[in-house]
Amino acid sequence: MEHFKAQSAIQLVEPNEVSKRISAGDTFIVNVVATWCPDCTERQKLYIDDFAQKMKLQAIDVLQVIVQRVKGEFINDEHAQLTAKFGGHGYPRTVLICQGNIVDSDNVEIITEDALSALAEKFTQIINES
Repeated sequence: MEHFKAQSAIQLVEPNEVSKRISAGDTFIVNVVATWCPDCTERQKLYIDDFAQKMKLQAIDVLQVIVQRVKGEFINDEHAQLTAKFGGHGYPRTVLICQGNIVDSDNVEIITEDALSALAEKFTQIINES
């Protein structure tokens, strides 16, 4: 039986979109990545869409922001500021924002299927308790 892969549940956005949603008091997740980072582009990429699909079932959007294309060089100041706001370097970094507040941003290098599944459960629990 052939498996049909649905369109990605992840929305690729720029930092201004993240800032708008924080200002609006939204609840969502941001996955911060760098294109030079193999944990981002190879290892996590295999499973991040499944993570996003699980969160979408909870009506939680997963946004992804590429902040660096060259190691150590941010695309621009907005990308550097967003990275600093979420805790600095370390990619991929997966951040939970509840009602416009950063509530969990220490999730760096969560790249395996099991780790992302556990993170989805953790985020769901935090959201349900808030």
